[in-house]
Amino acid sequence: MTDKDMAARSNKPFWEVKTLAEMTQQEWESVCDGCGKCCLHKLQDEYDDAVYYTSVACRLLDCETCQCKDYPNRTQHVPDCVQLSKENVDTLGWMPSTCAYRLLSEGKGLPDWHP
Repeated sequence: MTDKDMAARSNKPFWEVKTLAEMTQQEWESVCDGCGKCCLHKLQDEYDDAVYYTSVACRLLDCETCQCKDYPNRTQHVPDCVQLSKENVDTLGWMPSTCAYRLLSEGKGLPDWHP
């Protein structure tokens, strides 16, 4: 890579120059825009696999901040909590279409409003 390429690359946000697999843990966590949709209970139609979001949230979701009340220990309180990871991000079709992890895993960019 030339010096010019390196300079151009460094002016871009990390999610535009790194794959999800290349991100540090801090970068990975910062990609989340905090919508809380992944913490809503969902129903999946057994005939066409369509996913429907309910208005029922995980008991650990703080609905005012859209943050988990005990993120580091969430799987101890909610054993079926799915921990999104670099290894499973491509397999979770129920993630909302607006999810930054989903968008990046599909090779799409993030919206301008993304923090």
